[in-house]
Amino acid sequence: MKYKIVFSYDGTLFYGYAKQPGLKTIQGELEKNLSLILNEEIIISASGRTDKGVHALNQVASFETKDEIRDKSKFLHSLNKLLNGEIFVKNLAKVPSFFDARYSAKKKRYFYLINFGTYNPLEKNYVNYINDKNFDYKKMIEASSLFLGTHNFQNYCSKKEDQDDFIRTIYSIKFIEKGKRLKVVIEGDGFMRYQVRKIVGSLIYLASGKTNIETLKKYLEKKERDIIPFTAESSALYLDRVFY
Repeated sequence: MKYKIVFSYDGTLFYGYAKQPGLKTIQGELEKNLSLILNEEIIISASGRTDKGVHALNQVASFETKDEIRDKSKFLHSLNKLLNGEIFVKNLAKVPSFFDARYSAKKKRYFYLINFGTYNPLEKNYVNYINDKNFDYKKMIEASSLFLGTHNFQNYCSKKEDQDDFIRTIYSIKFIEKGKRLKVVIEGDGFMRYQVRKIVGSLIYLASGKTNIETLKKYLEKKERDIIPFTAESSALYLDRVFY
């Protein structure tokens, strides 16, 4: 039997998504507790890995088990109790054997939160506070069109392998302003490690006057590998939704 789970988590509490020996990770906690409940070794396949500090509202993973899960409500209650509120599994659904949380995904949506107003220490792990009177987020909006469409993002990610597989498509980048807060929403067919953080980080540096649009364009168009040095903080990034 194959199942899909949809879950959320606070990335502050973990050393990233991917399982690592001796470290507390999202994958490690889920596999440990799923294995305990189902009384067999469970390996999950997620839509993608999030870095240390990155949060998720609707992450998706799939796994196989030998027996059918008959009482889904009881199963979710037991699992969430074991996860102790640090990870919350919202939904469980049976899926066809060919379903894969990663490879079946059509697109993903992330958002990034920026506060250029009064600092709030309670939000330090969830919002990027920018203390810069010259910060002009309108420059971010103007430059964001550079990244729309299909491009080779080899210089906007930290991925090392598969040089011919840096092609990704970004469908939209939207900016939602509310007071002194800015929410940057990015949708694409898929994102490589640090890709969203590199794009948003570059736009932040642009808005702060620390780089220019010509530099961003140069790194996007370069044929050789030369990773752009601007990376946004992980703590303000959220995986919002995975589309199938």
